[in-house]
Amino acid sequence: MLRRTSAFTLAETLIVIAIIGIIASIAIPTLFGTTSDAELKAAWKKSYSDLSQATMMIVADNGGTLAGAFPGDTAGSEDLKNAYASKLNIVKDCSGTSTYGGTGTGVSAEGCWHSGGDWYYLKGSVLSNSKTNPGLILNNGSLIYFSMGKSYCNGDLSSNGGDFTNCGNFRIDVNGFKKPNTYGKDIFVVSITSNALIPYGARGYFDPATSCIEGSTATTNYGYGCSAKYLYE
Repeated sequence: MLRRTSAFTLAETLIVIAIIGIIASIAIPTLFGTTSDAELKAAWKKSYSDLSQATMMIVADNGGTLAGAFPGDTAGSEDLKNAYASKLNIVKDCSGTSTYGGTGTGVSAEGCWHSGGDWYYLKGSVLSNSKTNPGLILNNGSLIYFSMGKSYCNGDLSSNGGDFTNCGNFRIDVNGFKKPNTYGKDIFVVSITSNALIPYGARGYFDPATSCIEGSTATTNYGYGCSAKYLYE
């Protein structure tokens, strides 16, 4: 008697391979995207911790407060940058223009920050402006630019909420010039107060409920509120 052996035909094999390919094309980008988001959030938490420690040292160097430590309001941005440069491990120092107290051409022109058109709000709109503030590149590849607002830390934040006043702020891109270069993804913002750092989105300033909404094109969805949201998750 003849024994019949069961097996897949060539057509059936090709169909199975095609189905596997379709599933992989959907699942793999999603998997890598999730991993990337988690890594960026972890990098932000680490950066915030390092910058908070540097801030505490700068506060101690200035008699327990940053109020009045960098006079000249916006022109004090260069001194503010220099203070952080002395506490962090840096690979590049970019001086701001004279408006900010520096002698350089600014953080974008000198290669420590994105040029106009290369970075974005979370809602998807492009930021067309290059920055003339001072900034740094840290040894972990992250980028920072500094902006002194009010040297005596009495800046008015009322237009965007918040129960505190500030000295200035800084932006940090935790993975440098690598994409997505977007607020709430790899770019985060922190207010500098007289004695601490407060991430945007905390204490009523740029509510995460309206400024950290994945996939939303709403006018207020800048991505600023993600700075606090992801720290406290």
